[in-house]
Amino acid sequence: MGVDGNYRTSDLYVAAYLLSKGLQIQGIDRHNPRRSEFIFIDREDRPKLVQSFLCGQAVGNLPDFIYYIRKAKRLLYSVEV
Repeated sequence: MGVDGNYRTSDLYVAAYLLSKGLQIQGIDRHNPRRSEFIFIDREDRPKLVQSFLCGQAVGNLPDFIYYIRKAKRLLYSVEV
C-alpha cells in the first residue's frame, strides 16, 4: 500500500484497468503540467492487479475495459474529479 493509503499512477491504461476492477478514484493530481496522476484509494490486491496487467496476464471483460478507458480520459480532461 502507498504511504498515505493511496496509489498513484500516470498510466492511463493501468488506471482504466484498476477502475474496471472496482478501485475507487480519489482524485487526479494535475500539479505537473506534463504528467497528471490518477490517485486511487489503495487495496490489498492492487499490487497483484497492476503486476498482472503489466505482465499481460490481466483478466477481465474487454467492453468494460474500453468503457473505463473512456471514463479515465473524461476524468483526466475534466476540470474537477
